[in-house]
This record gives sequence, structure tokens and C-alpha cells, in this order.
Amino acid sequence: MAMIDDIACRWAATIDRGLAPDEEVRLAAWLAADRRHRGALLRASAALSLLDRGRALASGDGEPAHARPRRDRRWLYGGGGAIAAMLVVGVVIGSSTARTERIDTRVGEIRRMPLADGSVAMVNSDTVLRVAYTKARRDVEVAKGEAWFEVAHNSARPFVVASGPFRVQAVGTAFDVRRDGDAARVVVTKGVVRIWSIADARAVRHVAAGHGATLRVGSPVQVAALAPQASDQQLAWREGRIVLDNMTLGAAVAEFNRYNNEQLAVAPQLAGRRVVGWFRIYDVDGFAAASAAMVGGRVEHSAPRDGGEVTRIVP
Repeated sequence: MAMIDDIACRWAATIDRGLAPDEEVRLAAWLAADRRHRGALLRASAALSLLDRGRALASGDGEPAHARPRRDRRWLYGGGGAIAAMLVVGVVIGSSTARTERIDTRVGEIRRMPLADGSVAMVNSDTVLRVAYTKARRDVEVAKGEAWFEVAHNSARPFVVASGPFRVQAVGTAFDVRRDGDAARVVVTKGVVRIWSIADARAVRHVAAGHGATLRVGSPVQVAALAPQASDQQLAWREGRIVLDNMTLGAAVAEFNRYNNEQLAVAPQLAGRRVVGWFRIYDVDGFAAASAAMVGGRVEHSAPRDGGEVTRIVP
């Protein structure tokens, strides 16, 4: 096993500086030769990320993040979560056959993680992503939930995100995709994306930064400019916040329920009333008290039959 670990450490260092085409072939063969090799490579890659972070912290030179070498920046993006990212995503080898990796987050978990090509994904609560890279393409599927992507530029390998029947393509771009069944919402924060439906690949829409798109089956892509407060509200989850800007109480409760196992309920006669404010995603009690006061209601706690407390906002 010691020999396997030694070889894995050498491969981890080679991957970190960038694989040549012949090295990609040899690494793929080494990984396929023994099921222990993949685990050893993941451990070595995680150890390398710790070493990079330790060097950066020890230097204490105050150098801004944007001035550091690309390799150091990639690990700093993920902070302490970089190791977890490597263990979940694994190392995706650029070969002619895509290796699909799955990324899952639990309810209430928000994870920022580097992808194998240098892109970064910030994955929202209760989300499932599937990542499949080849030499020619970078494909990500939002099977469930929401993710924001900061895409590493590579014009030779298109970065395409699938959400149900819709496709969002970007190069050197940052954008958010939120899936709701077969419908989806896209918010572009940098650059331009191309959006189309597999039902009509010729009907392509270009959506620029500061704009959002609503995607529904059977309807054309709807694109609109976003006011700064609307963009802040929709993407506040990246900072662990929920921003309510004249949102209905029913919609606000549904948003809180995305992040918490303790579910909220609201009486139908109060669900259409409007609320404002910003809250931490886990502050269920604070939100319930504040919103009840705004709509002229009260908070009621009760224990259901299967145990655990239910919080209701009632008249």
C-alpha cells in the first residue's frame, strides 16, 4: 500500500501542474488497474490542498488573492471545504469517455467547491449535481435544486449546464441556475450565456450580466433586466441569507423551508400578505416572529404525532 500511496502523491502533483495528453492516458490506465488507486489519489490530492493552504497562511505576506498564482487561488476559494470537495467530486480525467461525478448537499447545507477544470460551483441546500467532463466538453446537470457557477475560460471545451430540457452554455462567465421540476430560472452575474431548449435547439437566446431568464416547457425563454435588489434577493443564499423584498408570506415560508428540517406553515388567509426584511437562513423563530407581526398574525407551536415541533403563522 505504501508504494500505491507514493505513486498517488506523484500523480497528485502532476495533476496540480496540469496533465499532458500522454499523462492523461497513463493516469486513466493506473486508476483502472486497481480500485484502491482512486482512493489513494483522492487522499493525496486532499493532502496537497492542505499543504498549499499551510504555505499561504505561513507566508503572511498580505498579498491579495487575485495576485497569487492560479493554483493557490483555486484552493483558497473552497477554504476548509476544498478537501471535502475533492472527496465528493473526485478527480475528473479528460478522456474521450465522460466520467460522471455526483455532488449532493443536504437540507441546510451550502457548499462552495472547485471543479476539476478550475471552475467553481456554489451549491445550494438540497441540491443534486452531476458533472461529466471529456476533452471536448464540460457538462453539468442540475438534477435538483440550485447552483451558482463561476466558469473557467476554455473556448475549446464548452461549459454547458442542463436543467431539465433546457441548456445554458457559458465561457468565462458566472451565473446561477435554479431548477423547479421542468421549469428553471437563470440569473447571470458576469459575462453572457446562451440558453436553448432541446425541443428547439435553433431558438437560442443570449442573456447578459444583470439579466435573468425564466424557462418553462412549451413557452419561449423570457429574459428581463434585473434591478440590483432583485438580484440580491435571488442570490442572497450564497451568503447564508434570505432577503424578502415585498415577497408574499407564502413564498417566504416556502423559501425558509428549503433550508430547514423544521418546517413552517402559514394559514391560507395570511399567505398572500407581503413581508420585507432579511434573515439568516436558519433563523426560523426570528423570521416567524417578525413576519407574524408584519401581517397581523401570531406564532403557534404544536407537536405533530410523529414528534418534533411545527411552527405555524396564524391569524
